[in-house]
Amino acid sequence: MLHRNPENLNTYLAQTGNRLVTPSWLRARLAEVCAIQSSRERLLTANTSLLIVAAQHPLIHGRLPGYEFTERLMAAQERYQEIIENGGQAEFFLPGSRHHHHASGHTDVVALYDAAGRWLVDRGVPSVALHAQDWIEIHRPQGIYTGAAEIGVAAAGFLADDRFESAEYFCSPGQSTRARMYSLAYGLPMTIQIPDSLSENQAEQVHGQLWQRLILDGLATTIDPYGEGLLGRMTQSRIPDDGILGTPASAVPDYADLPWYS
Repeated sequence: MLHRNPENLNTYLAQTGNRLVTPSWLRARLAEVCAIQSSRERLLTANTSLLIVAAQHPLIHGRLPGYEFTERLMAAQERYQEIIENGGQAEFFLPGSRHHHHASGHTDVVALYDAAGRWLVDRGVPSVALHAQDWIEIHRPQGIYTGAAEIGVAAAGFLADDRFESAEYFCSPGQSTRARMYSLAYGLPMTIQIPDSLSENQAEQVHGQLWQRLILDGLATTIDPYGEGLLGRMTQSRIPDDGILGTPASAVPDYADLPWYS
């Protein structure tokens, strides 16, 4: 299982493959996640919350988070402050490689994790509280282009570090069904947080129209709970044509204070 061999998400996927979502699969995955949660609650070293902010493309001017992305970051930052002010500890995982937006032909200048990291650090979050490229390079060097990959890498990072006690995933309403399935598939005990500002009517939902979201939810909850089958193939168009998955070297100086560049 991933919590016993967390060092590489690709290894885990090779071991599990794409499993059909059957009642027995669901029972087994739920039992596994509950066992992981119970184990963390008993660990004396587990005292840190992991806050995962679902990435969003395209970026404004190729560098700045758009509306939905900003609302998620804002909610996660508020949660971070709440935890710290109450004497707790929290860290972030910021997923999202550099994206190409097929519909518009727009390719972002920087990786989504750099845009998110810049936003948080500029608002007072210490850079040492951030994880992004450091985890991606270890657990998914081919980049993060799906919600399944976001949660898969978050799970690997969480399970590899016994300081983490709980996890929270900040996303838009249309992502929640798939996020719950991916958290079971990858063995991550987490709660889903949807910012109040992102109701079904207010959220832009760049991920697709309602019918597209229903199809994606159906795939995730039936034949592709790891997001590495059809769902993974559907997102290949998000990879930039130049093959640069992270922020290009020419733009890195603007993000040099982020911990994965130190």
